[in-house]
Amino acid sequence: MENVLTVVAKIYPKAGREDDVAALLVKMADAVRQAEPDCLVYRPHQTAKDPAVFLFYEQYRSRAAFEFHRTAPHLAAYREQMKGLLDKPTEVEFYHSLTD
Repeated sequence: MENVLTVVAKIYPKAGREDDVAALLVKMADAVRQAEPDCLVYRPHQTAKDPAVFLFYEQYRSRAAFEFHRTAPHLAAYREQMKGLLDKPTEVEFYHSLTD
């Protein structure tokens, strides 16, 4: 898909808050699926090697769709809750597909 933007985010919860972060990520994914038709994939993962690391794999129809997601009001409360649960800032990387 031309112009598809892929985002990979690594999330690092505070020790002992992994379950809280996991539950919040699932709620966020549900909210995105309901409110963002131009978000093609928004899937949280927990690493097998280190359960204290989470990864989000996201794909957006366009950069504009990602910008909408980044400022989406339906995620504001979740993002506020997440702030107190994290050990360090979320690492975000952007990718563009080489094929359709």
